[in-house]
Amino acid sequence: MKGVCLILLFVSTLAVVWGATVGKVPDEALQKFSEEIFDKDVNNAYKFIRVNYQSRTRSNSLKDEAPLPLITVDTKALQIPTVAKVRVMYNNYVPDTLVNEQVTKEEISEEDSLLDTFIKTPIMVHTMKFLADNRLVKRDPRAFKEFLRKLWFGLYSRGNRKVGSSSFEHIFLAELKRGEISGMHNWIYFSNEEAKKTADYLGYMRKLELGGKGAILKLHYKWSNVMKPVGTMFVGTSPELEMALYTVCFMTRPDEKCSLKLGGKVVGIKTHTFRYKGYNYIGSAFPDI
Repeated sequence: MKGVCLILLFVSTLAVVWGATVGKVPDEALQKFSEEIFDKDVNNAYKFIRVNYQSRTRSNSLKDEAPLPLITVDTKALQIPTVAKVRVMYNNYVPDTLVNEQVTKEEISEEDSLLDTFIKTPIMVHTMKFLADNRLVKRDPRAFKEFLRKLWFGLYSRGNRKVGSSSFEHIFLAELKRGEISGMHNWIYFSNEEAKKTADYLGYMRKLELGGKGAILKLHYKWSNVMKPVGTMFVGTSPELEMALYTVCFMTRPDEKCSLKLGGKVVGIKTHTFRYKGYNYIGSAFPDI
């Protein structure tokens, strides 16, 4: 009987700990958090870019409703520390998900530098506190950095046993999966590809302005001569803000609607889980309008 009581006590204790770890964070708390970090977006680049939406289109349209580039970027935007750290990573990846990624020591050093820069920002300091308060990460910058490294830069396979994908590549760059565009949810990369004439903006379906500090856009475009019917991305926001929002939504609302507030506007985020070798990675994450 004593043994049974001890087992029951252990199970009860485990249930309390598990419940505290995965208990649902209220929408109100997520909205308060998102507004707080939006206010802390010191690396916001919206004032350094010009967005030319042009005309509306449809996902199945073959007509170019936007002959001019979507984003014109002042060099001041590219000098923002966290923006610069993201751009350094662009030559580290092979777009085809069916090609194994080979990570060099130099690339690992660049990942380190990006994470070190990100976690010192007011946004990421507040994000670690929020996640720690909800018992989702340790209240330790070094542990938080390793958590972000695994989640964002850990490699996984999207098919054919080829380890050719990561959350960072999918969201902050772009991938080609069996001839189709996968990911590409970041304005910095999109503008880079526009400048190279690799991306061709064809028009938008919806847009949402975020109080002079950014926008969310649902758009239609081509990349590498491949059509993407619908894509969504933030425009003008800092990369650490996007990483923070996607991380928090993935930890608190995986595979379901994550309701946030930015600049007084209700914004949805969608995340998708990709499980590989016993670990949950971010298969995709993007704003939903």
